[in-house]
Amino acid sequence: MNRLLSRLDDAIAASRLPREVPLLRAERAVVLARLGELDRMRQEVATLRASPEMLTMPVLNAWLLLAEGLGDFYADLSLRSHERVRRSLALGKAARNARVQSLAAAWLAHLDFYVRDDASALEHVALALKLARPDHHGARSRASLVVAGMLHYARRDEESQAWYALARRHATTEGDGAALSSIMYNMAFLRVLDARVADLRDPGGCPEGVLRRAVLGTESSVHLDRSVQTRALSNHPPMRRAQILLLTGEIEAALALYEEHTRKAIEEGLGVSESVFRADQAWCLAMLGRSDAALRTARDAEAALHGAVEPEDLVIAHGMLERVFRRLGLDEVAAIHEDRGAAHYRVYSDRIAALLAGLDRLGLRTAPC
Repeated sequence: MNRLLSRLDDAIAASRLPREVPLLRAERAVVLARLGELDRMRQEVATLRASPEMLTMPVLNAWLLLAEGLGDFYADLSLRSHERVRRSLALGKAARNARVQSLAAAWLAHLDFYVRDDASALEHVALALKLARPDHHGARSRASLVVAGMLHYARRDEESQAWYALARRHATTEGDGAALSSIMYNMAFLRVLDARVADLRDPGGCPEGVLRRAVLGTESSVHLDRSVQTRALSNHPPMRRAQILLLTGEIEAALALYEEHTRKAIEEGLGVSESVFRADQAWCLAMLGRSDAALRTARDAEAALHGAVEPEDLVIAHGMLERVFRRLGLDEVAAIHEDRGAAHYRVYSDRIAALLAGLDRLGLRTAPC
């Protein structure tokens, strides 16, 4: 059970202030969205939108837009979420309500970073940390996670750990199981990314320690999701697990997970990574001696490249396709993918440099004590 959700339920039941109850219910809707309880969230939002308080409490709409925006995000990573959370931030500012404003700013930073708008992400994470009171654990946990993710993405794992610890401390104090799950999800995702990039681009391949952290992070994330009973984006963890199995040489098991979960994961918003999943499947098939199927799947991966937008995904997809085509004896095609992978790696490296410069400028490389 999510302790934060239980506490909100108790506060709603105990409140004797009529104007307080709608805000508590709206805040509960935000938590329901993050847990993937989307039907319950939508029902609560619809009820509150039909209430008379909508006409007299402008800040209520800010909370409801935040709930709807996060509902969109946790349904299928929809870009609709961005506009709703942006409107939530604006309404919170107009209402001079620092609580919803700082939480919306923290989430907008998260969404900005997801769509690679790093300048906006830095602006919004700094705003969230400026506005959030020390005891606003929801906003501070999310903002700390965004900074941790930026440093981790930039392959500064050690520097990111202090920010991860700060995010965990706020989430634990709040009793927010959904936030703890999100912290583990993001950490596991970025550790798998570290391992994939190192496997393809670092001299000597993926170091044992990097792979071990990716394995442990993925397993811990799955266990925590089960313990807090989150239903959001349920087909994402199997895709991370498949990539770990590929890196550890468990080819048949990796292929089985890809075949079972790829279509559902794409429906849950991972279409931008389809080229990676198809290239991995092609490699599995090639390693299992199924050359014709490997070639067909490699061509599918090439066709999916037009939907890839993340430089790291393009590094991985082209790197795996290079390996597939070399194994199939198509060296000229492999060389094309090698060159394209190198070009995207330069873009990836440039993004890292810009992120670190932005964090330095804002004094966010080091977490506060």
